[in-house]
Amino acid sequence: MQPLEVNPLEISTLVFGRPVLPQRDLLIELLDEVLASRQLTNGGVMHNRLEDALTQMVGGHVCLTSSGTMALMLALRLGNLRPGGEIITSPLSFAASAQAIEWCGFKPVFADVERDFPTLDAKAVEKAITPNTVAILGVHFMGIACDTSALEEVANRHKLWLVFDGAQTPDVMQGEHHLAQRGDATVLSLHATKLLNTAEGGAVVVKSAEHKERLVRMRNFGLTQGQVVDIGINGKLSEIHAALGLAALPILPEEMRARRNLREIYSRKLASAPGVRVLQPRPDSSESHLYFALAMPAKMRQACVLAAANEGIILRDSFNLLCGPGTFFENHTIFSIEEMAVAPTMAPTLLALPMHSKISEAGAGTMTTIIETCSVKHLKGQG
Repeated sequence: MQPLEVNPLEISTLVFGRPVLPQRDLLIELLDEVLASRQLTNGGVMHNRLEDALTQMVGGHVCLTSSGTMALMLALRLGNLRPGGEIITSPLSFAASAQAIEWCGFKPVFADVERDFPTLDAKAVEKAITPNTVAILGVHFMGIACDTSALEEVANRHKLWLVFDGAQTPDVMQGEHHLAQRGDATVLSLHATKLLNTAEGGAVVVKSAEHKERLVRMRNFGLTQGQVVDIGINGKLSEIHAALGLAALPILPEEMRARRNLREIYSRKLASAPGVRVLQPRPDSSESHLYFALAMPAKMRQACVLAAANEGIILRDSFNLLCGPGTFFENHTIFSIEEMAVAPTMAPTLLALPMHSKISEAGAGTMTTIIETCSVKHLKGQG
C-alpha cells in the first residue's frame, strides 16, 4: 500500500509540520465501505472501529469528537461544574485551552509554569484556588507532560475536577500507561498537525464506562432515544474523518521510527550549541514524537527564526502567552509562587524544530547548523 499522493510540485520550504497522509488504496477501500453503508455520521462502522483502535492504544474509555476543542468543552461540562466557576489553567498553551473554558461559561484563571518545565506549576495552582474554583485544566505542552501526580494531589485535596489537555502529547507514556489515563479526563487532538490525524477531530479519554456513556450522549445533542435528557451539542466525528484516521494507522510505526531517528540527530548535533537547551521529558515520562523543543535566550531565538526563514525553513515560535497586554484575556494576572512569574519570560525563549518523516538528515543538518551559528554569534554579542 502506498501513501496518498501529493501535488508533484513540491514546495521548497521545509515546513514545521506535514500531515501524516493515509494509505491511498486503504482509504479508498474504506470510503467505498462508507458509501455502501449509506451512513456518513452518527457513530457508524468507521467511527466505532477508530474508537476501538484508539482505546487499544491509550487505554481507558475513548469518546471521539469533531475536534480537540470540542473534546475540551465536553470534558469540562462532564464534571457537572458550577456555572461561572473558575478553572485554573496555564498561560502557555494553544488558544483553545482558555477559549474552551470561556465558551463553556466558566472563568479562566492563569497559574504560572515551573522553572524547569513549561507546564502548570502545582504550587502556583494552589495559590490561585479560591472558593469559586471548580476545576483545573492542566496542559501538557510542547511534548512535555505536566507533573500529573502533583496536580492530582491538589485536585483531590480541594475536590476539584481535573482535566488534562493532551493535544501536544498524543504518544507519551508514564511507566507502562499512556499519559491519557491521568486525571478525571484527558483530551486528545486528531487535527491534521498531530501524529494520528483525521484532518479534523478529537477525543476525550475517561476512566469509567459511565462517563463514556454520558460523553456519547452529550456529543449527540444530549439525546437518548430521541429525548433530550442532558446538556448536549453536535460534537460527532463523521465516517469520512474516521476513515482517514483508520487509513493512517498502518503508517504510524514507520513514521514514529523516522521521528525517533530525527530526534537523535537533532540531539547529537545540538549537544554543544552554547546557550541552547533541549527540553527533556520528565523522568517518569517518555519522549514525544510530536515535538522537538528548545529553550534559548529570546534574542537568539529571534535570530534563529529569521536565519532559518532565509533558508526556506519554518520554525515554530508562535506560542505566545494567552493572557496579558494585547490578548483577549488582557486583564488576567498570572498567579505565581515566584516574585515575578516564570511564564512571561519563558514564552519568548521556546522554539520547536520541524518534526516529521519528510526531513532528511541533510535538512536536519542545515537546521542545526543555523542554530549553532546563531548561538555562537549571540555568545560573542553579534546576534
